[in-house]
Amino acid sequence: MEFLFFLEDSPLGMAVSGSSLGYLIALSSHALGMAILVGVSLMLAFRAMGFASAIPLIAMAPYWQVALYGFVINLLSGTVLFIGNASSLAINPAFLIKIGFITVGFFTTRLVVKTAFNNKKKKKLTIQNRLLAILAIILWLAALTSGRLIGYVS
Repeated sequence: MEFLFFLEDSPLGMAVSGSSLGYLIALSSHALGMAILVGVSLMLAFRAMGFASAIPLIAMAPYWQVALYGFVINLLSGTVLFIGNASSLAINPAFLIKIGFITVGFFTTRLVVKTAFNNKKKKKLTIQNRLLAILAIILWLAALTSGRLIGYVS
């Protein structure tokens, strides 16, 4: 717990928790990264479920790289936000659950992209692709919901 207090008392922690501007920049960056990561991930998952079938699957694969940029933005901004309130967030069940959903959602979406979008020989989506895509959607929605609950759960 001492380390968490050390993080909060660091110059970066104080810039986030002690400054409206610092918090605003970190939170806005986090929202931007989330919009990119989750938005693109949901787009890919819905395409893997069969929506927008006029768009070739292989044409959608490069969008995963865009989602990765969103992930990096979220990783950096989320780390900054965590440092500003480390002692509370480290024991907040909603935060811990959010991190779990993000981790599983990220790797599930990566698997969707790998299996449904990068196979040039495959013309049709399989039921496994569709089920994996549904799971990815559920995980991302659960991550968003648990993230919203962080401020209400202690």
